[in-house]
Amino acid sequence: MKDMNVTAKQAGRTLAGGAYERILAEIQAGRFQPGGRLRFAELQALCDMSVTPVREALARLTAEGFTVLDDHRGYSVARLSLTELRDIIANRVLCEGEALRLSIARGDAEWEARVVAAHHLMARVPQGRDDMPSVIREDWNVRHAAFHQALISACGSPILLEICARLFGHADRYRRMSVSLTGQQRDAGAEHRLIMERALARDAMRAVQALQAHYQKTADALETFYDALA
Repeated sequence: MKDMNVTAKQAGRTLAGGAYERILAEIQAGRFQPGGRLRFAELQALCDMSVTPVREALARLTAEGFTVLDDHRGYSVARLSLTELRDIIANRVLCEGEALRLSIARGDAEWEARVVAAHHLMARVPQGRDDMPSVIREDWNVRHAAFHQALISACGSPILLEICARLFGHADRYRRMSVSLTGQQRDAGAEHRLIMERALARDAMRAVQALQAHYQKTADALETFYDALA
């Protein structure tokens, strides 16, 4: 009985994986337009599957940032704008860069300890889920946010910290989508470690440069994705 249940689960994952690949291919090909609704009946016909694997595929696509779920409208293709992304990154570099400079100038031993501890906790878990490496683990995402917050926590400006937190939230779906596109090609762990090392070395200029390069790689991945659709 146990073997039968395992086999059924494996078959379900295989079906969901096939539905995921088919729907994603349609999104990447531009057949499902950004903002367009995704109807289960149409997707079931496209994938030639029941509603369950299609629903699981949509859940994965949503976790990766390709689709969004609205309580009233259901699933739709995510509206992503390179103009918005560039604006978010420019402001993150401006605001977080300044907050990082201030933290490096003002931070004491307790700030250093927060940065090291936050990085250690983040590095202890993988970025991607075991069953879906292209989907960010939620516990990693929480620790990732805590690391970036720790880096700028000694800036001395609650208003600046609030602005940085809001920009971090705005970047979330772009970050998720970037991870799903770059996979193992990008070593985010090395990027984070470099930022930390330069910050702890009190090298403000190079720490901000590393932070900027870290954010730019997200933009580069998505620009490549959009260029392929053009």
